Amino acid sequence: MINCHYVPRLILRHFANEEKIQYCDLDKSKVENRNIKSTFSEKGYYPDEIEKELCYKIESQFSNLLNNKILKERYKVSLSRQELFILKKYLIVTAIRFNVTEGMESVGAHPNIVKSYSKSFYTNINKVLACVNAEEIFTHLDIDTDEALENASNSDCYGEVKLWANIKNILHSYIAIVSTDRCKEDLIVPDAGFSYKATNIAFGLGGKFDKCMYTLNYALKSGNPFLLQMSQMLTPYDYMLFPVAKKMAIVSFSVFYKFFDNKSGFSGLLPLNGMTVSELIGFGSSDIVEPPKVKLQNGKPVGYEYGIKQLSKSDVISLNTAMFNTAEHYFGYCDLEAIKSSLEYYNSLKKNERRYDLRYILEP
Repeated sequence: MINCHYVPRLILRHFANEEKIQYCDLDKSKVENRNIKSTFSEKGYYPDEIEKELCYKIESQFSNLLNNKILKERYKVSLSRQELFILKKYLIVTAIRFNVTEGMESVGAHPNIVKSYSKSFYTNINKVLACVNAEEIFTHLDIDTDEALENASNSDCYGEVKLWANIKNILHSYIAIVSTDRCKEDLIVPDAGFSYKATNIAFGLGGKFDKCMYTLNYALKSGNPFLLQMSQMLTPYDYMLFPVAKKMAIVSFSVFYKFFDNKSGFSGLLPLNGMTVSELIGFGSSDIVEPPKVKLQNGKPVGYEYGIKQLSKSDVISLNTAMFNTAEHYFGYCDLEAIKSSLEYYNSLKKNERRYDLRYILEP
C-alpha cells in the first residue's frame, strides 16, 4: 500500500527546515519535529491509481509553476492562460482531496449526506484530474438553476453539489497572491490544506444576507441584468486560502469583492453602505482584491500579471486563526517563534471562538 499524502510534499518542503516540519497532533496535544515523508499522510488514503494520477496530472505541473515562478518573484507574477489553469486546477484538487467524512459524522451530519460525500470522494477527484483545460472543468458547472436547487435540497446528491460548489468557488473567483515577507509572522499549514471564510452581511434593518442573496436582492430591485448574472456566479464563500509556503499563500476571492475595487467597472453598482474588505473577511483592504492586469492578443486574454500583496502581522494572525480552526487532526509550521503571536491570540479567544486549546505548544 502506498503512503499517500493529503498535503503533498511539494507544499510541505516550504514549511520545513532540512525536510523536517514541526508537526502538531491535535488529538494527542503534542508537537514533534518530523520528517515530511511521515506527516500529513496515511497508507491507502487514496487508491494507488489516484495517488499516481495526482502526481502526474497536477502536482508535477504545479510544483514546476510554484518553484520556478511564483516563489521566485518578489513583486509580481505573470501567468499565461495555461499556467492560470494549472493554478486553479491545483486549488480545486486541494479543496476536495482531504476526506472529511469522519468530521461530518462527528458534528452530526445527516447519514445520507455523509454517505453521498463518501461515495463521491474518489469520483470527484478523478473528474477534476481528467480535465485538461478550463472549458472541461466548466462542464461540471453546466447545471441549470432549477437542477442545482433540487440537488442542493437532496441529501443523496450532496457529493455532486459539493464538487459543483468548490469548482464554482474557484473558477468564478479571482486570485490574489499574498506574502508575509514584510512582517515577522509565518503561516501554518492545516491538514485540510486550506481554510475558508463565509460571512453574512448585516444591512440596515433588513437583517443579514449571504453575498448571493444580497446581490440577487438588489439585482431584482434595480433590474440590473449584470447584477443578476453576477449573483448566479456567487456562493456564500468570501475566500479560500491556500498556504503554499510559510511566507506565501494563494487566495481565491469571491467575485463579490469586485464591487470593492475602485479601478474596475463594477464600483458603485452595488450599495456597500460603508462596508470594507477588512471588516468582512478579517484581513486586507480594497488593494488586496485588485484583479490582475490582463495581457491581450487580438482582443483575447493571453496572460495575467498579479501583484504580490504584502500582509500585515494582524492579517497573518487572522488567517492563522482560521487555519487553526480548520485543522481536523494536525497542522504544521516551520518555527515556533514565527507563529507565537498567532498562538497567543488564538489562545486568548473565548472557547466558543476556537476549536482547540493550544496553550501546550507555548509551554516550556
